[in-house]
Amino acid sequence: MNEVVRKIVRVADLPEHLRAGLDPSRPVEIVQHAAEASPESSSVAKLRARLAHLDYPRFDNWADIVAHVRHVRDGEAP
Repeated sequence: MNEVVRKIVRVADLPEHLRAGLDPSRPVEIVQHAAEASPESSSVAKLRARLAHLDYPRFDNWADIVAHVRHVRDGEAP
């Protein structure tokens, strides 16, 4: 998740090069976006790591999926 930090400051408190063209009597909002997270720590990567440890079979095609659902529906062991 990206973190966004917002802060209201006086224009007079800004560095000189940022004050150009702004009314010093008015406040401004500063928005800071945090750096992107590394791919290893993304939510998708974490979910894939958790799912990789599950011990149920993965299906390669629709026919296998349909057969499994029918076994479960009919109360048979897969």
